[in-house]
Amino acid sequence: MSARAGVTLVELIVVIVLLGVIASVSALALARSRPGVVVDAAAAAASAARDSALRSGRAVTIAVHSSRGPIFATALPDGRVIADSAYRIDPLTGRSSSATH
Repeated sequence: MSARAGVTLVELIVVIVLLGVIASVSALALARSRPGVVVDAAAAAASAARDSALRSGRAVTIAVHSSRGPIFATALPDGRVIADSAYRIDPLTGRSSSATH
């Protein structure tokens, strides 16, 4: 009796397909985790203030004039953005709730 060592072509194809599926799922998950495009001026200003607060370690306050009136927001050094109640901004990302992602 001779024992053959190695893998068959079917086993090799199954492994390659599984690696492809894992790579595809990982790529989709990473693509969704990237921040979306900021659409309005208030969200862009809040994002810039957030970046500045993270770099400097100090709170940064902004005022943006929009069609809904002035919008005041404060970006904190821990990355949160707090806006007045008239304008909804996600405290963790700095994006407005009206911005499309």
